[in-house]
Amino acid sequence: MGICASCGKDFAPMPSRARYCSNACRQRAYRRRSATASTVVADLPVHDDAFVGREDELADLLSSLRRHRLVTVVGSAGVGKTRLAVEAAKRVRRVEVRTVELGKLTRPDHVVQAFAEALGVYQRAGVALLTTVLRELAHRRVLLLVDNCEHVVEECCAVVGALLAGCPQVQVLATSREALCAPDEVVYPLHGMAGDAVRLFVERAGSQDDQEAVAAICARLDGVPLAVELAARLSRSVPPGELVHRLDHRLDLLSDSGEQTRHRSLREAISWSHDLLTPREQRLFRRLALLPGGFGLEIAEVVHGGPVAEPLLALQAKSLVVRENDGRFRMLESIRLFARERLEEHGEHVVTAERIVAWLCGKGEPGVTSSILEPEQVRAQHDEYDNAAYAFERLLEPDDERRLLLATMMLRVCFDRGYFAEAGAVLMQVLGQAAANARHRTLALEYASLLAVHEERHDEAVKFALEAISAAEDNGQQSIMCRLYRTLATAYDSSGDVRNTAWALRRSIEHGKRNGNDVSVAVSSQNLSWWLLEQGEVSAAGDLIEDALPVLKVHARPDVVAIAVHTAGCIALERGDLATAGARFAESAQLSSTDPRAVLESIEGRAVVAVLSGRYELGVRLLAACRQMRMNWVVPSETWWQRRTTAALDLAAESLTRAAFTRALNGGRAMDVTHALETALDKEIVREAVLSDRQRVVVELVARGMTNAQVAATLGISHRTVESHVHNVRTALNLSSRAQLVAWAQSN
Repeated sequence: MGICASCGKDFAPMPSRARYCSNACRQRAYRRRSATASTVVADLPVHDDAFVGREDELADLLSSLRRHRLVTVVGSAGVGKTRLAVEAAKRVRRVEVRTVELGKLTRPDHVVQAFAEALGVYQRAGVALLTTVLRELAHRRVLLLVDNCEHVVEECCAVVGALLAGCPQVQVLATSREALCAPDEVVYPLHGMAGDAVRLFVERAGSQDDQEAVAAICARLDGVPLAVELAARLSRSVPPGELVHRLDHRLDLLSDSGEQTRHRSLREAISWSHDLLTPREQRLFRRLALLPGGFGLEIAEVVHGGPVAEPLLALQAKSLVVRENDGRFRMLESIRLFARERLEEHGEHVVTAERIVAWLCGKGEPGVTSSILEPEQVRAQHDEYDNAAYAFERLLEPDDERRLLLATMMLRVCFDRGYFAEAGAVLMQVLGQAAANARHRTLALEYASLLAVHEERHDEAVKFALEAISAAEDNGQQSIMCRLYRTLATAYDSSGDVRNTAWALRRSIEHGKRNGNDVSVAVSSQNLSWWLLEQGEVSAAGDLIEDALPVLKVHARPDVVAIAVHTAGCIALERGDLATAGARFAESAQLSSTDPRAVLESIEGRAVVAVLSGRYELGVRLLAACRQMRMNWVVPSETWWQRRTTAALDLAAESLTRAAFTRALNGGRAMDVTHALETALDKEIVREAVLSDRQRVVVELVARGMTNAQVAATLGISHRTVESHVHNVRTALNLSSRAQLVAWAQSN
């Protein structure tokens, strides 16, 4: 048995899926649907201007609508949620589309009424309005565009949930600054426009003047469409080149009194969300305004003065903060400016700034007290770089000694990023202004030395490092002496002072052992190991690196471990252990794979192993790729290592035909770093050594008792090439002397 969808009587449906008991009921239902469809109270909004960009987002949203019954577009004020939803609704076919506008509601209990009005449903005596809506929509195929839900989320969620449960052909596309949290809801987050923001600006401004300034304006406005459109309109009277310099006052600047909507200004759009916050959420919101570089839970709790999980999630849900891929949060710049105004209004700027500065200095404090930074401490300084720069410029007085610590922190991060000139100039200026007994002067002097090394001011590098050591001794800072002597060694090494480099590294190790700085000792041991390797003391270098590696692998950052593993690979290479060398270089490459410049030496190591294993063309391709990238990126190779890679390239050139060698060179120069790394990690790169024909001829002549000079004269090649052949053959065959090479030749 079934129930007639029109009169409600029981009937035996024929066919089994019939919904009506008779043709009369079917016609009655049709007339009812037609009558209802004619009472349109709210249709899709009409826009006079063109819809610009968002092609990918539109396609994604339509795809979601084809697969799900409830999709909520979530985003911050003015990000274009409604416009995108309207465009998507226009493209939905063979379905009735109705708009439920909730933005103007002032009372939550009017939500059901708004749905009813949009659908043309009227109240019936003695029947709840929601019940009537559900009955009317039970068999209608409708897409409801429910716009601006954020201030009535709970009530909207209840109505939508009831509709989806009781009306199988109803679909909902909602827009809100926070999710409805309804069953089976699919949330589609919407962010600012990227490249399309410039297109939008040009379209709305009606001009393509000063594209560089337009791009800068769009970037400053985070690509938020409302802000971009308001700026475009303003550009008709204020040139873009001037407008870009006035955006710090954007909340007042970007408005349009001619638009009679609640988004007629950027300020009102943000205020709409702010006014929905609880007092506790508003307090957190305004205090986060002094963190332009984003924030994690720890600093959020510091500025808030207590736990923040609940209010922070509320801010995120209302799109007043966004969560980045790395787990940190941030405010869009326009929202942050609004929050800063609220902070000033409440007189909380000074106390909030002091909390932030104290916390940031706490993140820099390990540099004063610890011989080496833990990986998470380095990561924290990177994360807080923009906040530290903001605090340095705007939250501290010029005579505040803490500026010395913040300036040093910023330079430390800039060293890792490879752009240190500006930060270095700032540090030197602050260092020159600081008192001689300033607490953070030792750390600043150390980084002044490292800056001088980078800028090839070798004498100054040594001077600053020695001053840092002297200051540390005066202040009783014994815990960082291991690191400071290592910095001094770096300064001596940059000036070519070999003897003092080794002396400073040994002093570093002595201090580190005395003070229990195991990780710092391991770093200095790795540096001394490399120095010994360059001097030909392979055995001593090997002993040091084998002691250092286990400690570094447990406690050091991946980039530090990668350097040490590469050193171990070079030592294995010098010992003729190709299998171990190949494995070490592969490990080092994987550890440094995210840093294109740092990974080059490991790729070159695999290339040298490939050549010595007889895979000449592969080795040439990798070496050529790295040389090309070193030239493009201006990344010079250390002298000792350059000699090894050049010798491998010479060996391959002697072993291949000219055509094959040229082909391999050209193939390598066309590689990018990703392709080179993938090729270098080929597991078959190390195999049993195979001597080339030229190498065999050299070995035979050596076995006859010829000197290298005589072999060179006989074959018409350079003395250096013969030396490379002899060295590489001994390495490939794991032979330690010329006599062993002669014995091998006689038996093979």
